[in-house]
Amino acid sequence: MQQPLKTMENSAVFRATRPLVHAKMRIDRLLARAPRQRSAQAVPAPIAVSGHPVDIIVPVYRGLADTRRCVDSVLSSRCQSAYRLIVINDASPEPELAAWLRARAAQDSRITLLENPENLGFVASVNRGMALSDSHDVLLLNNDTEVNADWLDRLRRAAYGDRRIASVTPLSNNATICSYPRFCAANELPAGYDSATLDALCAQTNPGAVVDVPTGVGFCMYIRRDCLRQLGLFDSDNFGKGYGEENDFCQRAAKAGWRNLHLLDTFVLHTGGVSFGESKNAREQAAMHVLRRLHPHYESAVMAFVQADPARLYRLALDVARITRSKLPVVLAVLHDRAGGTLRHVRELAQHLSAQALFLTLAPAPGRRVCLQLASADEGFELVFRLADQYQSLVQVLRQLGVRHIHYHHLLGHDPLIADLPQALGLAYDFTAHDFYSYCTRISLTGDGNRYADGPSPGECACCSPHAPAPSGPGSVADWRQRNRRFLVAARYLLVPSHDAARRMAAFAPGARLRVVPHTDVTDPVVNSTVIAPPPRPADAPLKIAVLGSLSAIKGADLLEAVAQQAAKRQAPIEFHLLGYGYRHLQTRPHACLTVHGAYEDKDLPDLLQRLRPDLVWFPALWPETYSYTLSAALRAGLPVVAPDLGAFAERLAGRPWSWVLPWDRSATQWLECFLDLRVRHFVCAQAPAPIVQAAPPPAADWHYRHDYLQGLPDVTPPGPLLQDFLQSHRPRAGALRSLLLVGLLRLRSHPLLRGLAQRIPQHWQTRVKNWLRA
Repeated sequence: MQQPLKTMENSAVFRATRPLVHAKMRIDRLLARAPRQRSAQAVPAPIAVSGHPVDIIVPVYRGLADTRRCVDSVLSSRCQSAYRLIVINDASPEPELAAWLRARAAQDSRITLLENPENLGFVASVNRGMALSDSHDVLLLNNDTEVNADWLDRLRRAAYGDRRIASVTPLSNNATICSYPRFCAANELPAGYDSATLDALCAQTNPGAVVDVPTGVGFCMYIRRDCLRQLGLFDSDNFGKGYGEENDFCQRAAKAGWRNLHLLDTFVLHTGGVSFGESKNAREQAAMHVLRRLHPHYESAVMAFVQADPARLYRLALDVARITRSKLPVVLAVLHDRAGGTLRHVRELAQHLSAQALFLTLAPAPGRRVCLQLASADEGFELVFRLADQYQSLVQVLRQLGVRHIHYHHLLGHDPLIADLPQALGLAYDFTAHDFYSYCTRISLTGDGNRYADGPSPGECACCSPHAPAPSGPGSVADWRQRNRRFLVAARYLLVPSHDAARRMAAFAPGARLRVVPHTDVTDPVVNSTVIAPPPRPADAPLKIAVLGSLSAIKGADLLEAVAQQAAKRQAPIEFHLLGYGYRHLQTRPHACLTVHGAYEDKDLPDLLQRLRPDLVWFPALWPETYSYTLSAALRAGLPVVAPDLGAFAERLAGRPWSWVLPWDRSATQWLECFLDLRVRHFVCAQAPAPIVQAAPPPAADWHYRHDYLQGLPDVTPPGPLLQDFLQSHRPRAGALRSLLLVGLLRLRSHPLLRGLAQRIPQHWQTRVKNWLRA
């Protein structure tokens, strides 16, 4: 007797939310004309699996390497299910691909090769393959996929878990609503995994787990023959050469009472976009227009599914399994909820030590909550805890995940409870000072004019009153500083990326075990000293100056604009280029000699600098930066640099040719005069300045992240049963009701009788309601 499928219906999560499911059913009954969703009240009885072979249909147009990988993976998989592999050459323009297909089919009797005399497109090719038999189930498989182990057996078992299952789609790295590790995203494989090991993890972690979906995804979709007999083949008239045909089929199946399933115990690699290439987006847009016409409720059904995300717990289970099975020490990095250098450092440190440790991040979230994630931006793992009633749950989850060390990178926005985590977990901790929030509530030692306001001595702040209320916790700013001082002194290490920051932090927290450790983005010391000497410039050529990053007032946005305005007013041979943007709109030409190029991704900055080819890079910062990633970018590009004598700039530029460290508090007029002087004295004649001379900093401790950071961490054995406790303690609660209400709202908006009424509701009220439901 075949065992019933493990569905959400028989889980503790479902039992806890059954009243909410009943509420959803009442909403459904109001929508007589809307397509009904199957309400799962009992585990469906499995049915006998068809004795016929499965036709695995692989249309091919381009991509020899991808096609070879796909075909070879199917033929080498360990499946008990009988199948025949139907490969359809859709008039490929690649002769080597056609030749390989013919040779491979001649070698293996399991391959049936069909060759279209002309290009018919995906839909017609698939229909040709599905029409070869009137009794075989079919499995549609893109030629840019890779399968493993008994993948077909698992898909087939899921397809026969109920009498009315039309389609089954597995997990993939690139399959929209069936994607992992990030939901609805195109993913790379998680570090340390290939498709075979990830598929094995799915099979072990989520055996038989399925959820209902509004549509399958055609990269790999199992379709039962009895459903095909009732509904017919794909709609080639409406969907042409491809895109949208599987969505239409699944919607037709749902209207006829069939189910479409997402199988969580099988993973199929999908590269994506091999055959359609650059025409993909246009085809997708055209397909959406057709789907809206044929199935008016399709988009609202997909939106409701995405909001509810019933497969989330199973993806979380995979995340937890990867964390615990890595056997690596787990480090918790506590940081603020803002982007910028702090988050970048944590991610780079996680990458730098990826072979030695696994990093989680903990950031504040609205409503006295915290968000726990994997450090990499390519991960989907996320858990949110309300500190008012889930602090102990947070501690327990961290303990279960095997956290062995805590590294504080920022306390901005955090509840004081977060500083108690080391004691609650019995762990040591480090603290990295990325700025001066430990003793300056303004973070940057800047006063009301957004300019550096030096304290009476290092480690003191002249910008905030010690008698003002503390930014977090009880008492005054003075009390808050004292708590922070004790926290830094109790740390295993107080880490700072520059000697200037070390001098200030040592004065604030004497007795702290301080280490000066540069960030991990520049590991080659040669980078700091290599400059591409500029050639002589024509006497009338303007000096092209680049400024990098997102500029706040303290990073010099207002100063940059003022200098550029002065240059325009004087018609000076100077032009400024901001590769980034300002915190406000900045004046550009003709009012200022400034071009704002807009936001960029960090990975794109080297190419942008290469295309712009500036004469020098200027850093107009008005606060003592502790490191500066944009300076690293200028150093790697080998460009001349002008920087202020504040913070880390001077020590990082010491001895470097074609670099200037100048007084930070110059006026706009003085800065313009400086640039005009540099242009004449150095750039027109290509005369290098004398290297920057700086007093030697105190010797740094011989301490490195790769060799010393993880030394002495305690052994931690996570308590069990890990996975069951983890999922039970994080089942949906009040948020589930909001998700169900959002389902109802989306359906009501799309209902023909109520659409007009919904449109009369003011947009700001609609937005407020939807934001509350999504909170």
